[in-house]
Amino acid sequence: LFKILSTFFLTLLCATTVSAEENFHVLTQKNLPGQKGIFRTIEFKTTDQQSVTLHAVTFNQQYHADFHLQENKIQFLADYLDALNLEHHFLVGINGGFYQPDFTPVGLFIYQGKKIKSLSPSSLLKTCIVINKNQKVTLDTPITQCSKADNAMQAGPLLIQDGKINNQLSYLSEKSTAMKDFFGPHKRTLLALTYDDRLLMVVTSPVTLIDLAHFLQKNPQAFGAKKIRLAVNLDGGSSTGMYIRFPDQPFYFHELKHVKTF
Repeated sequence: LFKILSTFFLTLLCATTVSAEENFHVLTQKNLPGQKGIFRTIEFKTTDQQSVTLHAVTFNQQYHADFHLQENKIQFLADYLDALNLEHHFLVGINGGFYQPDFTPVGLFIYQGKKIKSLSPSSLLKTCIVINKNQKVTLDTPITQCSKADNAMQAGPLLIQDGKINNQLSYLSEKSTAMKDFFGPHKRTLLALTYDDRLLMVVTSPVTLIDLAHFLQKNPQAFGAKKIRLAVNLDGGSSTGMYIRFPDQPFYFHELKHVKTF
């Protein structure tokens, strides 16, 4: 969950733009309060001409980030994103990583200096999201480097690494029937970092991970970036959610299921 302390007035920018070279449209755009970044709704078509909608926040360097772990141990009694954002005064909130049927995080989760779950050997979860002492997000590989962090979460799969599409995506998607379904078209939540260390937070309509990776790698300008350095999948399907506390009217991509981490 991402916390930005700001009381500045919202500047609204509405834009409908089309790239002459790439197959995407920026449908809407508005500034975050305090000029902390921009929020865009983007539409593009996959190679098989399926339409995908992305809701993306591109932060500048002035954001402050934090994790939030739901204390409730019963999923249907937990809170939704809108209630959590209002209670904790977060400006932008997204769902965190995977969670198990017993409503505990999957893989390494370190929260406020306490290890909640240990490292998982999963072939999917090869990235670690760390919130450092400056409250900035880093995406670390290898994940063994994350064990000393005060706030860290194991996530994956990695979509882009060092500006290139992860060459393991196709292999992983064909590994088993379950993997093939996971890599198929689902709503997605992802985090990305550009080469100038700007943070992207994105939720999507149903899309395959491979199509999403290709779009990120080929179209960084859709997010106001020159090039994306790293991008990682957080979670997807019914857990996908984003809430932005705009003063005039909040934006809410409503998650269908309560999730453990934000």
